[in-house]
Amino acid sequence: MKRKRRIPQFTKKMQIKLLWLFASVLLVLVLLNVRIAYINIKSGDTYTRQVLSQNQYDSQTIPYRRGEIRDRNGNVLARSEKVYNLILDCYQVNADEDYLDPTVEALVSVMGEDETELRTLITSEETKESRYQILQRSLTEEQKEAWEEYTAVDESMSDEEIQEKSNIEGVWFEEDYIRGYPMDTLASNVIGYSNSNDEGFSGLEAYYSDVLNGTNGREYGYLNDDSELERTVIEPEHGNTLITTIDVNIQQIVEKYIAQFDEEHADGPNESANGKGSKTTAVIVADPNSGEILAMATNHSYDLNNPQDLSQYYTQEEISAMTQEEMSAALNDMWYNFCVSEAFEPGSTFKPVTVGAALESGSIVDGDTFYCDGYEFVTDTRINCDNVNGHGMETVSDAIKNSCNDALMQIAFQMGIDVFCKYQELFNFGSTTGIDLPNEGSGSLYNTTNMHEVELATNSFGQGFTCTMIQELAAFCAVVNGGYYYEPHMVKQILNADGGVVRNIEPVVLRQPISSKTSALLREYLEAGVLEGTGQRAQVPGYRVGGKTGTAEKFNDQNERDHTNYIVSFIGAVPINDPEVVIYVVMDEPNVEDQTQGGYCAIMAREILMEVLPYLNIPQTEEITEEQLNMLGLTWEEAQGGRIVETETQETNEDGTPAETTETDEQVADNPNIANPPADDGSEDDLPTDDSVTAEEIIPEE
Repeated sequence: MKRKRRIPQFTKKMQIKLLWLFASVLLVLVLLNVRIAYINIKSGDTYTRQVLSQNQYDSQTIPYRRGEIRDRNGNVLARSEKVYNLILDCYQVNADEDYLDPTVEALVSVMGEDETELRTLITSEETKESRYQILQRSLTEEQKEAWEEYTAVDESMSDEEIQEKSNIEGVWFEEDYIRGYPMDTLASNVIGYSNSNDEGFSGLEAYYSDVLNGTNGREYGYLNDDSELERTVIEPEHGNTLITTIDVNIQQIVEKYIAQFDEEHADGPNESANGKGSKTTAVIVADPNSGEILAMATNHSYDLNNPQDLSQYYTQEEISAMTQEEMSAALNDMWYNFCVSEAFEPGSTFKPVTVGAALESGSIVDGDTFYCDGYEFVTDTRINCDNVNGHGMETVSDAIKNSCNDALMQIAFQMGIDVFCKYQELFNFGSTTGIDLPNEGSGSLYNTTNMHEVELATNSFGQGFTCTMIQELAAFCAVVNGGYYYEPHMVKQILNADGGVVRNIEPVVLRQPISSKTSALLREYLEAGVLEGTGQRAQVPGYRVGGKTGTAEKFNDQNERDHTNYIVSFIGAVPINDPEVVIYVVMDEPNVEDQTQGGYCAIMAREILMEVLPYLNIPQTEEITEEQLNMLGLTWEEAQGGRIVETETQETNEDGTPAETTETDEQVADNPNIANPPADDGSEDDLPTDDSVTAEEIIPEE
């Protein structure tokens, strides 16, 4: 028989105990709420102000400093200076009626604030509870110290003065940095600028923005168990510093001669030049043995400290009338770096590449000759040489010296399309060079599938395809430096905020398109071109110079060659037997009557080199002749020393014997043929004309 299970009973005694327990818990909760309410009523504002004040003052961002940009010698091109923003906490000032007058009086007397505006800001409904109002920006350390000195309390003060100073509340200084450019416009197209948010907008500032930027720090404040303020600071990580390849002194020399050319030719007939020496004048100076760019400039510089200022290019009326889109386009044009972004036909500065490719591929040898009769018929198209009467029989050297299109076309035909395109690619045409600047262009080329005989012919002398200045310069460096193609670069070292080396940027050889033997031959040809050919105006007294001129006819609005507007250029190396400097000068539509005459690019290259070479301690090795000085229109002093060598025009004594070679500066100065040479009027009557003036026209057969 099964036993019944006993069911527990909830007795009355148990119910009473549970009721008392519930009542006790409820009573404790009621008492706790009463206590909280009491504290809130009596001291709530005090605690609220303390917490909010702590949040405002003791938990704040510590900004990083953006890294500097310096030239290769340590000169600062861009830096961020520490400044302070003056902050007002209206809520704190309003916490006690005794705070208002002392705080306002201090801000007016020390910081120059307007009293009426200040009182309105503190008491108005819109801002009276604001904890963050910026009164002034970009204050100096001296201004901050002046405030701290005024508000400081010391024992010499009376109790009344101490109380008044103690009642200055709600004012503090926020750290910030402002980007500055000590040299204003210098190398502006290269350096670029960054805004107040440390965002790079052009140039190195944009390309290396992440490297230049750092990481903000933070200061945390809290109350410990004894209600004392404790602080924890995480220091900011400042940005890295760029050591560029730019040399400020060379950059200044380049920009000086660009500005001088603009001034001398501002009144020319070319409306597209907009009152400058040309529509665009651009110069690059580089080390051919490393790819380092020593200077890069155009005549479209701007003030880096005021990069939105268009006043040097437009009148105020024109600026006011601009739409937002027009304003943006105008600014982008001003910030544009022609040297790396603009693609154009290089003209005959490309001819050394064609000859180098033919020599290297075995298509021609040094002793080959070519007959120029003034033109070539290619299929049914007549393509003229610059000398329509022909240069006659020429060596390979003569073809470069005379800048003969006819010979270059014959050389290209011996190579053929496949070999020609192969070497264009080896010299990196059609691809970006990898230079560390934004918005690099790549130009446009034919390839083996769309190039035919006519395109091969015109491409051989630098027309029919496009490239950028930096592409042509990098290729030319390989032509003269032994055949090594270096990646051009603007930065050579990255340092941390303490000056330690983060990274050394070593020269990078990408390939060797030609041998050192071929390069040596090309250097000989290029020197002949300066001594006897189209580049004579580029001679630098005392130095061996090699180089090549270029003239490329531009297209008009109807996409036809208009025989009026040209891009003219000169590229050269010094000393040509062992190059240490390469210079490339380009002028787009010079502001002169005849853009193809005058040798302006060669003259500018010579003027720049005459200052750059002594600065780089590259010694003169060649004799300086009176004939050379007269041809260049230079005085002995301008030639920077050397000695005069007897020439056919040497003076004689009264008895008919040859006069002694001049030996002193005074004797040189007394010689009217040296001290007062013929003025250099830009005439080319005594020099060979450049290559592509009429040569690079394509005339259909009748």
